[in-house]
Amino acid sequence: MKKRISEIPYLSIFKNAFVLTWKNRYLWWFGFFVMLSNFGSINWMRDNKNDQLSQSTLYSSIHHASPWLLFAIAIMFTLLIIILILGLISRGALIASIEKHHKNIPDNFKTSFAVGKKYFWRLFFINLFSGLFVLIAATILFPPVAFLFWNHNYLLGAIMAIFAAVIFIPLIVIVAYLRIFGYLYAILGKLKPWAAIDSAYSLFKRNIKSSLLMAVFFIAINIFLFILIVLTMLPLAIVFIPIGLILLLIAGHIGVLIIGAIALLIFGIIIFFLRSILEVFFQTAWILFFHEIASPEEKETVVVSVPEIEPSAKPLPTINTEGE
Repeated sequence: MKKRISEIPYLSIFKNAFVLTWKNRYLWWFGFFVMLSNFGSINWMRDNKNDQLSQSTLYSSIHHASPWLLFAIAIMFTLLIIILILGLISRGALIASIEKHHKNIPDNFKTSFAVGKKYFWRLFFINLFSGLFVLIAATILFPPVAFLFWNHNYLLGAIMAIFAAVIFIPLIVIVAYLRIFGYLYAILGKLKPWAAIDSAYSLFKRNIKSSLLMAVFFIAINIFLFILIVLTMLPLAIVFIPIGLILLLIAGHIGVLIIGAIALLIFGIIIFFLRSILEVFFQTAWILFFHEIASPEEKETVVVSVPEIEPSAKPLPTINTEGE
């Protein structure tokens, strides 16, 4: 289904998303794990990039590392995997639970988590397929750019870099929407991963402008949240800076480190809390938007009145008269 931007009630979508998010606070736990998995994915990609740039250094460090360091790396890697798994389960649970509340069906954390586990592999393969697509595109586009810069051909390298970015950025946008709509098709439409991706692409292609406008709204909300966080830092700074100065005079740098750690802890809790709520709000808004653009159009039922045809009068029997 294709809808014009003017036909989509954006204000109503965000209003209802806020109401659903605020009324069902247990969903914030799912938002928390989704948020953690997003941070984990970003850190994993960044570490992966750094590792590729200095693999020999990494292997040398591991070879000469102490067993305790290797154990710590293994623990961190295990925690990262657990966070990513919990993030996908929570994403599925969040979508299923929001859909139930949207239809006024009672739900709770336990049943939603079970549904999230049920759809884990579908979401995992959607992530895998879309991630491989980005990896293949990056492998094709960026090595020529790196080769040109490596050979000090900066002008041609810059031109190739712009050309690669012009291709790569739209691909990233498309992949983001394939994931957003693919998750919804996999859970709400109960489609297999590849069918969900295919349906997601068709839906995005039919509703490019309205989908991009949703992203613009989300960017604006993120900017507002950033301003809110900055404003939250001011009272914290007013409280903790004088305390830090006092502790500097009493306990020296140790006092400053302690008060700094406490301030960072409080600041981190505030950020995690707000981001968890925001993840639920964003997912709810996407589901409501999905219902607007993916629901089939209702066809008008045209009732054609067929006039009754009266049966023709039964013909009178023919009387054959024979002459006497």
